[in-house]
Amino acid sequence: MTALSFDTARQLVERLKLFAQPQRLMILDALLDGALAVSELEHRTGIGQPTLSQQLGTLRRAAIIVPRRESRTIYYSLANDDEVLRAKALIALLREDSTALPLLQEVSERRAAFPARGKMQEEGGAQFAFIRPGLSGSST
Repeated sequence: MTALSFDTARQLVERLKLFAQPQRLMILDALLDGALAVSELEHRTGIGQPTLSQQLGTLRRAAIIVPRRESRTIYYSLANDDEVLRAKALIALLREDSTALPLLQEVSERRAAFPARGKMQEEGGAQFAFIRPGLSGSST
């Protein structure tokens, strides 16, 4: 593994800041079960409006979650399987859960298999969903 450059370290710290906020971490944990309407997120997390809307906006702008409108209801879900995997791994790691290491290994293997995709995301390039059989947005 190569040493981190200052710019890369700064980018990683900015990414960690997104997760280092209690309400955002609670939202991500709730979304591991799949897409939820804003009202369901409010009920599950106990986060009231307007705080919930503010935190959803922050996660949406960071492309960690995506909205989907159905009639008058907006549902949020994690943006892709990579975000599901990252959220699961981070939460498991912070909980000192034994599932953290296999999840981190899978994150590493995915990054190694698709290095250009990771580089494009760091540089602000186009992002495409990677669909992997057997990995869904639901908890196991």
